[in-house]
Formats: sequence, structure tokens, C-alpha cells
Amino acid sequence: MIKKILHTSDWHIGRRLKNHERYDEFKKFFAWLEEIIKSENIDALLVAGDIFDNTTPSARAQDLYYSFLGKIARTNCRHIVIISGNHDSPAFIDAPKDLLKLFKIHVTGSACENPEDEVKTLYDDDGQPELIVCAVPYLRDRDVRTLKACDDVDSLENSLLTGIKNHYEKVFAHASEIRGASKIPVIGMGHLFARGGKVTEGDGVRSLYVGTAVEVGSDLFPDFLTYTALGHLHSPQKISRENIRYSGSPLSMGFGEAGQKKAVYVVELDGEKLTGLKEISVPTFQRLERIEGDMDKIFAELARYAFQRESIWLDITYTGSEAIGDLQEKIDNFLKDFPLIEVLSIRDESRKAGENISENISKNLEEIKPLEMLEFCFEKNNTPDWQREIFIPMYQEILLEAAAE
Repeated sequence: MIKKILHTSDWHIGRRLKNHERYDEFKKFFAWLEEIIKSENIDALLVAGDIFDNTTPSARAQDLYYSFLGKIARTNCRHIVIISGNHDSPAFIDAPKDLLKLFKIHVTGSACENPEDEVKTLYDDDGQPELIVCAVPYLRDRDVRTLKACDDVDSLENSLLTGIKNHYEKVFAHASEIRGASKIPVIGMGHLFARGGKVTEGDGVRSLYVGTAVEVGSDLFPDFLTYTALGHLHSPQKISRENIRYSGSPLSMGFGEAGQKKAVYVVELDGEKLTGLKEISVPTFQRLERIEGDMDKIFAELARYAFQRESIWLDITYTGSEAIGDLQEKIDNFLKDFPLIEVLSIRDESRKAGENISENISKNLEEIKPLEMLEFCFEKNNTPDWQREIFIPMYQEILLEAAAE
């Protein structure tokens, strides 16, 4: 019998911050999560999308992912259910599903042509069903919408919303049919934007479908669901009802999330009943801080951080009225004896828009990768983090299609 489920999401393995790799943080998070699974005696692990940060994860990102799954498969955790998010490649997530299923790891990368196939019935060691999971991945436009060329924006939004609702309703109806009169708990999973969810700067969820404001209501999730594990929003939160939750991302994805609480949820069951819900805070594996102000404020904050003997990454915005031509040099000189403090970004808001004192292309054009050029353009134009979150996955899909052609 399933007694404890752990809900996590939005790992974004391979995420970089201002061109700084973060693999050490991911490694520490997975080691911590493994210990939580063991100490809490977790029976099933749910991962609600955005496993990777992009559709073409590096070899190192893949190694972290599969190594973690291998370790968890050797614990008392009997089941793992994973769905893809909008950052993931559906085909990549699906590719090893038949092999992973042998280890009771169930993945849904692509939306199934028959939504009923997204319902996973999990069995105990005696072959008896003990949990039903509605594992709905991130639904792309092509998965749920058919529009005529003349349709306007309102038609686009209505069509998307109708398609999403219809897809989920078919999945839930099939789960209800399988469950019948039994007391097997049914869990919902999804990667989407639910109405009422709180967003933060840099999480990229203002509009999951570019150009639209499609969001679903909590009434999409029927009352017979014991718990609904959602992914996409980066802060842990409930949506309308106590048993509908976003677990949020385990790491701060950008400086907009600096200092934000990060968590996973332990869901306690007694048969079909939800008997407990525990939020476990995720430790901070790399501290992020922001400094904004004039020169006096900036250097006062630098001095405060420098003597804390802790690795800190900084985002600095100069807002003083006086033009400082050598701001980067002054900060570098101040911090030269404090190697634990690293400045990842400096912006001079006293200068005209588009000018950035720290920007420089040191490579020949032939050596610059497409994504590096895109990042440079973002930096050059001070593109907000939330817009980057939308455009990078789109750009990567274009690159994949170009390569295929």
C-alpha cells in the first residue's frame, strides 16, 4: 500500500546563470533528495516536468538525471512517475521509457494520441494495483488545437483552453473508470499554468503559450483526485484547494528568485484519503544576492558580503546619478582578496538603454555558438529573464528543426 509520495518538479538540469554552470548545485540537490526519500520512507516519487533546462541536454546533465534515477530505483521507493515540461524534449524524455519501465520508472514525454494511455496504474510486489496516476505532460499547441488560418487571438485562446480541458477530462474519466468502486488513490499530474498561481520575476510563466494568456481553473481537477502534483511555477504553493500544489523549482533559477523559499512536498495517504501534507525546505546550495543603489550603497553591501565567508553570486545594478566609467574595475579591485564573492552581472542604469559596460565578445564569429549569440543579444538589450525563458526553448526547437532539415 502506498503511504507516502514525494512531489517535486522544475529541476531544470543544465541551467546556467549568466553563463555560469551549476552542475555542482544539481549534484548536491540530488544527494539531498535521495536522503529525504530514504529518511521519509517514500513509496513513490512524482516529478512534474521541466526535468532539463533545454531540449538538448548535455551529456553531464543526462548523467546526473540517469544516475539519480538509478540510485532511487535501489531504495525503498517503489515507483517513479515523470512527465515532461515545456523546457523538455518530449521525444528525448520518451526515448528510454520501455527500459525505465522495467525499474518501475514511468515517463510521459509526449502527449498520447489516446489520452487514456497517460493513466498509469502502479502495482505492488504482489501484482495488486496500489496507485493510479494521471501523468499528463505539458500539452503543446499541436497536441490540443486545430485552427483555421483566419482565427483571431480570442479564438486561439479559446481553442487552446478547450483542447487542454478536453484532454484532461478524457484522462480523468479513464482513471475514474479504472478505479471503479475500489479505494485506490488517484493522483493528478500536470505541467501548466493554473489560475491563481503566483509568479516571480524570471520564472517565464506570464504566458506559457506565447501571445496568449491561457490558464486553467482549479475546477479542471475533479474532487476524486486524492492529490494533484503540478509543475511550471517556481515557488511552492497551493491552488484553490489544499490538495492541489506546485512544488516549485528546487534551485533559484535566477536572481529574481534570490532568497525565495524552495521546497518539496511529502504527501501522506491512508488508502484513498489524504492524511498529511508536509512541506520540506530545500537547502540553499549556492547563495544569490542582488545589490542596487549608488556607489556608497554598492560598496557597503560588498563589504558586508565579503566577510561572511560564504560563496555568494551577485547581481549589481548601479542607479547613481554620476556616470562611473570604471565601475567594473572598481568592483573587481575591491573583491580581489575575496574569492568567495563573484559578480555575475553589472548594470549601469545611469547610462542610455542598451549600453552595458561589461559586455564584450572575445571570440571570432566562427567560434560563437548560436545560443551564445542569443544570450549576448539578450544581455545587450537588457531582455527580462521572463522573456528569455519563453524564447530560448522556441529558439532551440528552431535549431533542431533546421538541423533535421
